[in-house]
Amino acid sequence: MTLVVDSHVHIFPPLAEASGFVSEGEHRQFLQLYMATHGEPVRRLRDHSVVQRQTLHDGQLNSPESLCDVDFRVGRFGRFEWTVDEEDLYLQYFPPSLQPMASPPEFMLQQMARAGVDRAVLQNARPYGRLNTYFAEAVRAYPHKFIGLADVDESNAHHVQEIDTLHHAVRELGMRGLYYANRALIRSSYARMFDDPLFDPLWEEVRGLGIPVFWEIVGVPDPANEQDLLREIDRFNRFSRRWPTIRGVWTHGFSPELLARMPGSLAELLGLEQLSIEILYPIYWARTHDYPFPELRTALETLYRHVGGERLIWGSDMPNVERNCTYRQSLEYLRVVTSGWLNAADVDRILGQNVARLLDDGVDSV
Repeated sequence: MTLVVDSHVHIFPPLAEASGFVSEGEHRQFLQLYMATHGEPVRRLRDHSVVQRQTLHDGQLNSPESLCDVDFRVGRFGRFEWTVDEEDLYLQYFPPSLQPMASPPEFMLQQMARAGVDRAVLQNARPYGRLNTYFAEAVRAYPHKFIGLADVDESNAHHVQEIDTLHHAVRELGMRGLYYANRALIRSSYARMFDDPLFDPLWEEVRGLGIPVFWEIVGVPDPANEQDLLREIDRFNRFSRRWPTIRGVWTHGFSPELLARMPGSLAELLGLEQLSIEILYPIYWARTHDYPFPELRTALETLYRHVGGERLIWGSDMPNVERNCTYRQSLEYLRVVTSGWLNAADVDRILGQNVARLLDDGVDSV
């Protein structure tokens, strides 16, 4: 029986808590940052009508001060809420079924059982908290189900304290990799980016630990600006030439539109042997397209042509993905869309074996 490993899953305590940050307010700052540039529409709570006006930031997003004071808060039923001109607004980040705004390990285990997923990689993304300890507890309780990634405070990652924290997370807590988000560098107003020599002590530690980095790289300061993204892709290519032995995963993948144009810098990135590419389409594609998403075939064929079957990995982004489609659909569509042109051995690699090998999971089947 083939091993199925989801490379992109989130478990987290109630989001209104500090969750590893210094304070609840610091946690909310990151939540607001991510909602401020999210693709889901903002709606008015009293009638659920779409609101076009930008109310979460000042249009710059180049420092924490760019975030507007709008009583941003964690709601219920998958919503984040805020108030502008005495009107309550919200963004539906999770499915409405996520009533308490928490995703405990046992909840995710049941989701995995229902969808046919054997193991899950716990991505330590900033909106959910700084969760090394929380992940370690889940991995200890369910060692054959969860694989944890460590976090680091990106803007202070050159400091000894942060490097020691990463070392402890890997050597003592059992984390198998590092999750790194370039947009978290907003805390230092993007004065230095991840390729700055200032951060060389971090990358020396990563190289010494032999762990992969799961990269959340977006265009900064504006994730919707393609030129900002291409600049970060160029930056990553330069970084990879300096650190060729650091393995990694480009999380969230690339849009079909960008793959169709295939800028030179993207082609170069896809050719990096130390980098795997996450296939993660339904979370946003299902917002406007119907399962099983046959129109994604061209994008998948392009990725396969440039990357091959040994550096592509499947991820869902649970529980978020269920705002647009079911967990099982986010897995099964890949089998449907690749039927007839992708061999079974590569499908098995993409659906689990590649990421298990990358993280030294040590098991190829169940």
